[in-house]
Amino acid sequence: LQTSDYIKEVTKKYRKAIDLYVEDNAKYEEAKDVLLEEIENIQAKNRSLDTGFFFKETVY
Repeated sequence: LQTSDYIKEVTKKYRKAIDLYVEDNAKYEEAKDVLLEEIENIQAKNRSLDTGFFFKETVY
């Protein structure tokens, strides 16, 4: 279970990514890897980050 602080921080980063993508695709391309790295850095070490819904990788 993720903490509320984790959820807030991840939501902020996704919101920033969405806003950049809509406003200025070049800035989004520059920032997307940094944003993903920031999310990975706060992700619990015992749980891998699941990007399946975004990259269509999740298998059930």
